Amino acid sequence: MSEFQEDMIFKEVSEEDARIFLDILGKKSKKVKIMTTELRQLDPTTFVPDIILELDDEILIIELQSTKVGKKHHQRFHIYVAISDYKFDSIPKEVNLCVFTTADESKKIIYTVNKDNDFTYDVISLTDYDSEEIINTINDKLKDNNEISGKELILFALVPIIEKNDGVEDYVEYVVNTLIDLKGLTPSIKALVYGIEWLIVDKQTRIIRNQLRHGIKAEVIARTAEVPLSRVKTIERKMKK
Repeated sequence: MSEFQEDMIFKEVSEEDARIFLDILGKKSKKVKIMTTELRQLDPTTFVPDIILELDDEILIIELQSTKVGKKHHQRFHIYVAISDYKFDSIPKEVNLCVFTTADESKKIIYTVNKDNDFTYDVISLTDYDSEEIINTINDKLKDNNEISGKELILFALVPIIEKNDGVEDYVEYVVNTLIDLKGLTPSIKALVYGIEWLIVDKQTRIIRNQLRHGIKAEVIARTAEVPLSRVKTIERKMKK
């Protein structure tokens, strides 16, 4: 996925395709503007939100999460909102955050920063979606040469984190290979679905790096994360350099 480098993620995504996220969230907005790149340029190494959209009445940060949210996530998400509030000070809109997750039920999180400050965000569960059903829908439409909707493509791109039983790695490869074979994708929807796959791979890489920093053996990481040992070893070599 070399053509989708970090500074290019979602650059070509249109407002109409970004609106698919709002459909899944149940939100409505006349304005949908992707703003992720602007914040990545502000701090591209430490605090990297997944997706930022400017809507009619808010700036919305969307995170993709395959593990349960805990204190460290609350703190990181709080930083995302604070940095966005600072970066987009000229836009008179509140900054909100929501999380798409496959590891939690839908709920509202209230994280107490101090006695005068509560940070609140929504967790939107993807557990109601069935990865096999999503894959079968795509395959059936491909077989019958029927048009695949933008929402179906987004859900297909999310299959690697929706799938609960098998390794992320295999599903990322399967999704990417299927997308490569799809003809007639607009540049916008193509950028969106490939961008989602990039985010999923990038998140997994960051988790592996963190585990290696904490002294966990590459063999253990490969087994528990269900990724090839060769990939973990490659990341380990790069870290040592």
